[in-house]
Order: sequence, then structure tokens, then C-alpha cells
Amino acid sequence: MIVLVLPDETGDSQLLERARRDDKSAVAQIYQEYVESIYQFVRLRVGDAQIAEDITSTVFMTLIDDFAKGKGPRSSLRGWLFQVARHKIYDTYGQQPTLPLETIDQLESFTGNPEVELGQTLTRDALRALIQQLSPDQQEILLLRFDQQLSLQETADIMNKNVNTVKTLQLRAVQRLRKLIQQTAGAIYE
Repeated sequence: MIVLVLPDETGDSQLLERARRDDKSAVAQIYQEYVESIYQFVRLRVGDAQIAEDITSTVFMTLIDDFAKGKGPRSSLRGWLFQVARHKIYDTYGQQPTLPLETIDQLESFTGNPEVELGQTLTRDALRALIQQLSPDQQEILLLRFDQQLSLQETADIMNKNVNTVKTLQLRAVQRLRKLIQQTAGAIYE
């Protein structure tokens, strides 16, 4: 599982303020701090390195263009960048793309739940098949919350949903995956 260490949000507000005042070094620092995490997010969603690079570049060009127009992020730089990345993915693939198979490999190891540990004994193909049975929203919630380790609020902002909806989607995704794993495990041990 890829775990990215994201920049400190408290430093983001100062960096954002500098960038909004047309400080080129602040924009360069934003790029340096976030390019890898945005690229990984896009790469896991689209499954193609070249397209991921193109979309990632577009995200940062949008940031620069929006700053020049007096727009852009006002408070959550990280959330804004992920939200723009998500919209650019949808521009390329349409709404609700399913996760590519290599993304599902990344979601394979959550944390010490017995069901998940049992899931780790399943073959990768079987686990991929189980995760692909989740709705695209549920797959995306798992990616944002567990792979990118974003907060509920950040995930809600990125997906244009309220926090309670994100909580519900996450709960249903985990419950559904647990049920699918249990069904699969039951079939294995019968």
C-alpha cells in the first residue's frame, strides 16, 4: 500500500497566502510538496502513467491560472488540489470511473481487521474482484481515506459531498467488503 506523507496543513495557509500574492517561490514550493501525492492519486485512478502525468500537470496549471485570475483555493490547498485532480480525471474518463486493477492492489492491506487479514490470504485476483463489486463512490472513498489518508472533511470536499455522506459511504464500503470477504472465505472453507 502506498502511503504518502502530506505537507503540514498549518504551513499550507501561509504558503497559500504567499502564492495568492503572486510569490513565484511559494507556487514552486506548493508544486514540490504536492506533485507526488497528486500524481499518485491520479495514477491510481487512471492506471496509465502518461495520462497521470498529463492530468497532474493540468492540475498545477489550473492552480497557476486561477491564482493569476484572483481565484483558486481560499482555505484548504490540499483539498482544492485533490478536488481539481478528481475533476480532471472525470473530464478525461467521465463520471464515476472504476478503479484500475493496479489501484486495487494498493488497497489490498488496510489495518488489523480479522476480515482484512483473511482477505490478505486471498489471491490478489480474488480481492480485486471483490473490490470491483463496490460502487465507484465506495472505491473512491477507500482510495482517498485509506490510501491517501485524507480526513473525512477533505474527502467530503473533494467529492462534493457532506461529511455524513462520506461517513455513510465509507461504512457501507467497509461493511460490503467485509461481507464479500466473509462469503468468499465461507466458500473456500466449505
